[in-house]
Amino acid sequence: MNILIPHTWLKDHLETDADPKSLQTNVSLCGPSIERIYDTAGDNVYDIEVTTNRVDSMSVRGIAREAAVILEQFNVKASLKPLTLLSDTATQGTELPLPKITNDPALSKRLTCVVLSGVKRNSTPKWMADRLLQTEQNVHDAVIDITNYITHDLGHPCHAFDYDKLMNTGGEIIVTEAKKGETFTTLDGNTFETVGGEVVFKNGEGKIIDLPSIKGTANTSIDDSTQNVLLLLESIMAKKVRFASMTHAIRTTAAQLMEKNVDPELAGDVLLRGIELYQQLCDAKIASPIFDEFPGKTTPTAVQMPLSRITDYLGLTIKTDRVLSILKTLGCDVAVEGETLKVTPPTFRPDITIAADVIEEIARIYGYHNLPSTLMDTPIPTNKPADVDFVLENKIKHFLATLGWQEIYSYSMVSKEIAQQSGQSIDGHLALQNPLTDDRVYLRRSLVPSLEEIIEQNKQVDHLSVFEIANVYHPLARQLPSQELMLSMVSTQSFRDTKGALEQLLRQFYIDTSEVKPQTKQSYCNAHQCGEVWVGDRVLGHIMVLKSGHTAIELQVAHLMSVAKAHPTYQSIPKTAEVKEDITLTLPEKTLVGPVIETLLASHELITAVELKDVYNQNYSFAITYWHPENTLSTLEVEPARRALVEAAVAAHAANLVGEI
Repeated sequence: MNILIPHTWLKDHLETDADPKSLQTNVSLCGPSIERIYDTAGDNVYDIEVTTNRVDSMSVRGIAREAAVILEQFNVKASLKPLTLLSDTATQGTELPLPKITNDPALSKRLTCVVLSGVKRNSTPKWMADRLLQTEQNVHDAVIDITNYITHDLGHPCHAFDYDKLMNTGGEIIVTEAKKGETFTTLDGNTFETVGGEVVFKNGEGKIIDLPSIKGTANTSIDDSTQNVLLLLESIMAKKVRFASMTHAIRTTAAQLMEKNVDPELAGDVLLRGIELYQQLCDAKIASPIFDEFPGKTTPTAVQMPLSRITDYLGLTIKTDRVLSILKTLGCDVAVEGETLKVTPPTFRPDITIAADVIEEIARIYGYHNLPSTLMDTPIPTNKPADVDFVLENKIKHFLATLGWQEIYSYSMVSKEIAQQSGQSIDGHLALQNPLTDDRVYLRRSLVPSLEEIIEQNKQVDHLSVFEIANVYHPLARQLPSQELMLSMVSTQSFRDTKGALEQLLRQFYIDTSEVKPQTKQSYCNAHQCGEVWVGDRVLGHIMVLKSGHTAIELQVAHLMSVAKAHPTYQSIPKTAEVKEDITLTLPEKTLVGPVIETLLASHELITAVELKDVYNQNYSFAITYWHPENTLSTLEVEPARRALVEAAVAAHAANLVGEI
């Protein structure tokens, strides 16, 4: 998300003598990227990209807070100015009653509001209008523009209702979910129909009076007759805001902020700043007590880690005093107990949850450019490794994608639970001393559990087939692990369909004959059933039915390379014609089709090909090819081969012919 901030507006919160160019260079190295500086109306306006997990920086004060910390690291004097607000004792009034408010803690973490009376529709002062225009916002009048201004200034959306309209609808605000088929009209005159599940404000009669955190409705909006205002801030659950905003394609600044989990603690400061501006610019008076219901108030969880881990992760030693200084200036509460660092992030930094997050903040402010780097001692090798074939890999990927399989990239590091699903003991896996996360510390020995995890995380998809080409890692004594490139496929499709995809893939490399042999030991990936895939005298890998019921295939790419062909083997055009026919056999339950096909092929010398064509219940239809190299076969000459085929199937597999010979 990009935001625009004029330099003079930033200086309201940031005490520094840094010029715009210096500020851009230094802040971009360690924080939000200031991509451009525009000269707008005689002021420098920063165009700043903020990553979606840093909603705390999507405001003027948020950027000022980042800049104050970063500039100090470059020996540029800077500090965040204190936020001066009205005191609570100056905000009490009794002239007008508050509406009756019924909040649902499961839908809104906080709801705070106040009634302001005698509001005058004064023009927006030039200083505010200029700043709104510089940040590409519309200018109306002070009553409306104040809410947009403080949202951009402090980072929490707010909404001004026409108090009298609201009271005339029943004087009640109920936070609830909309039912399917309800209608509401936004303040710009557009009418929408709810799909059900959107968080809305309703009056006592069940009529929608606001689409909170997204856009106001016409029946309670400010107009030319407005004299009294209800200034309100809510903290609707982020996923609910996202759902309603995307469902109805109403993409407002408020929605874009709230769907990213704005800190509800901000609401109190924004309300007080709003009151102050309404008093200064609209001659408003505080006409009610401040209502503040905060059921979602939370205490940030402290992150603890050894101080040595910072050195392990970053590859250099930063003095403890410097570490503490960086974290404190970021708003964290910090304590050192022995060799353990305890960090409690501020409420506006919910993205700091694990040790790696803390270390990332230290590295970011210290400066990634200050971390040590070492050039390679030798030139980059240009010789192609013997066991690598990028053309083959690319062909595999494109063919499977054509069949409807989804390529994914999963982590090489897995959790203990996923590692054990490979069928290998946890002691048979290598564990990293300095993992990026505390839960994924083992180098995987199979891709199948990782793909199975992807399937489980997407249960809403009825039919899903995924594949990955990546390395697995096998431990070796006193040396680096052995890396083995694998092609793994996991699908919710049946075993037969998945095996068919494998056979079609092999045919792309002109491998026409493959065989699946049952594997007696079923420990591989903890599979329910497992077989080995053979081509000639080489095992390519395994095909298995997992305990989840999904089908998985894992092939060694190096072995596939050894049997793959770049072009088909030349075969002369036959001098005689083939005879093809279909035969349907009823087979007992749990009969393996592969051995049946082998039996049929071996039953007579004229039978040159057998393919499974269709299955219905226990009836299996096979396409049979008869051929003689010297003579075109007649019906009479085919009949002995047909009889031999049926007799072999009956004798070897207790089959019954459907129909007659």
